Amino acid sequence: MKYHKKSENFIAGFTLVELLVVIAIIGVLVALLLPAVQAARESARRASCQNNIRNVAIGMQNYHDVHSSFPAPAGSPGPDFRVNPVGTDNALLETWTKDILPFIEQQALHDRFDIRFSPSTGASRMQDIVNAPLVDQEIPLFLCPSDGAQGSRFIGGPSGATDRSWARLNYGYNAFQYLPLKAEFDAVLGTATHDISPFIEYNVGIGSYNLGYSISRISDGTSNTIMLAEMRAGLSESDRRGVWAMSMCGSNFHCRHAWNAHEGVNACQPGSDDIYRGDEIIAEVGEGILRAQCMYPDDWGQSAQSTVRSSHPGGAFVAMADTSVRFISDFIDNNATGIGFIGFSGNLNPQEDLRAWQRLNLSQDGLSVSIDN
Repeated sequence: MKYHKKSENFIAGFTLVELLVVIAIIGVLVALLLPAVQAARESARRASCQNNIRNVAIGMQNYHDVHSSFPAPAGSPGPDFRVNPVGTDNALLETWTKDILPFIEQQALHDRFDIRFSPSTGASRMQDIVNAPLVDQEIPLFLCPSDGAQGSRFIGGPSGATDRSWARLNYGYNAFQYLPLKAEFDAVLGTATHDISPFIEYNVGIGSYNLGYSISRISDGTSNTIMLAEMRAGLSESDRRGVWAMSMCGSNFHCRHAWNAHEGVNACQPGSDDIYRGDEIIAEVGEGILRAQCMYPDDWGQSAQSTVRSSHPGGAFVAMADTSVRFISDFIDNNATGIGFIGFSGNLNPQEDLRAWQRLNLSQDGLSVSIDN
């Protein structure tokens, strides 16, 4: 009789110490890898953001080629509506964003808008029910992926309406440096009783209400003048900052953003943004969150000041009037003291008071400036 020796299999196991060491090593590797993955994702979002603002700028240039001027940041088909049109949402009319739609492959959307004024037909405004589904349409080219505004909306409208939904935007037009009031608009248009000609070169970027500059008026040169600058979208449904179809300061164009009491790019001091119904934003989002994100709004009855902001560390993208894109540092030379050139102040020493940030935002100041690409 033969006997067969059975083979014995031994399963080696981990001790508790060895298991803990392996887990610790995996944890370290994940901790090292996660920031790299996040950095790679932000790098991709940043590149997309830079490409988007350049393409919007190209749309602006193409508009200029056809119309011999850039679009006005906001405008009215009829003079009867030129009364505080951009400080509140009572009479929302033309916007630069609507005007360039045919030049960013959105002709069909442009043609569906009904905005007009005539004695026989009356007026149609951006906030009217006929335009409601259009202003709610998200346009990816107007959004910076880093901001995270995709899918978010501002909810509201005239007289606190809650049945209007407005899609977001992250690129604001470089407009003007004075209060958005009828007297100032009339003065710039040459229809006022007082003359501001000695000051206009220190107040206008690319355009004002009912006024878009031609390249020939940008005497500082298109490569030295900002045309578009990043704009962070609101953090809640009550926050009208960053709304593409809303013709208000801080909604789709910048105003008083290079004012000498303003700290410039990604400014965080109180009063950086004057936003209509800012108290509602504070109540909905909370003071702590708004201050932590440098988005705390001031409210003195209308939208009257905005800040060039982004979600990128260290600065924000701008598109110059020649469509080139630059990244402007948070620490760009900026005169944040005094009243400077705002309004009709005559106490201005341009060489001293207008630093790099001011000079880049003004198209006719006649002062040289250089920034890194």
